[in-house]
Amino acid sequence: MKKVFLFVATALLSVSLFADNISCAEAKAKIDGGDKNEYTVEGFVTEIIDVANPLFNNITFWMADKADGGQEFEVYRLSFKGKDAADIPVVGDKVAVTATLQKYKDTYETDKNKDYSIVSKGSGERYTADDLVVSPVSVAEAVEIATALEGGKGAEVCTKKFYEVTGYVVKIKDAYNAQYKNMTFYMAEDKDAKSGDLQAYRASVDAKKGDKVKVSGYLSKYVGDSFTSISIKGGKAEVVQEQGIENFSMESAKATKVMIDGQLYIIRNGVKYNAAGAVVE
Repeated sequence: MKKVFLFVATALLSVSLFADNISCAEAKAKIDGGDKNEYTVEGFVTEIIDVANPLFNNITFWMADKADGGQEFEVYRLSFKGKDAADIPVVGDKVAVTATLQKYKDTYETDKNKDYSIVSKGSGERYTADDLVVSPVSVAEAVEIATALEGGKGAEVCTKKFYEVTGYVVKIKDAYNAQYKNMTFYMAEDKDAKSGDLQAYRASVDAKKGDKVKVSGYLSKYVGDSFTSISIKGGKAEVVQEQGIENFSMESAKATKVMIDGQLYIIRNGVKYNAAGAVVE
């Protein structure tokens, strides 16, 4: 009896370890059935949602059982850390993604991604190591790069490469959202500009008009019926100068804390700042 039980257990383990990959349709059915186990889902990359992000080492894309299957199943923030640039998925590839599954609102998607492999590569342009290097550019250069992108009306096109843009907040479109920790604003090279040509879309920063900010992400262009929108999105952001007052590091060797008449001040390079960072003298 023990031998029979051992044989059956071994057989079941073998089936579990070497089970076939499931399709996108099967993954959706499992999600609808409340199955929260881990599976390897196989399908074709049909559309890139968020390009390969070198800041977070992930990429998000749509996958389907057919190469022209459209938006069937979303592979959300798949990590490519440790992979070669040429092995990052592009449209046309057939991939196998190992992950737990979930449904977010009406979207069937991967939850916790474990790993992936490219079953077969399509003819799409591969990523290169240079695509994963973040390049600093001015606001004007960013607008020029995005404007040159080719794309039809009503469709968003974007760069595969990430850029770091430094400029001033000249107009706030959407105020800082404490829940999502981001905001949308327009940037310009001149802090006194009345409008900005570059939109920082959902930038991960709490900034004010007049602040000098550094925003990293991919550049995109959207052509509407009567307008063209140029944006930077998908990356990180920080305030480097608050309304003309340079931010300083408390860890800097040249910055020291002092208490004067019960008030905290910071002295750096001979300049005295109050606790809020404003210059006192």
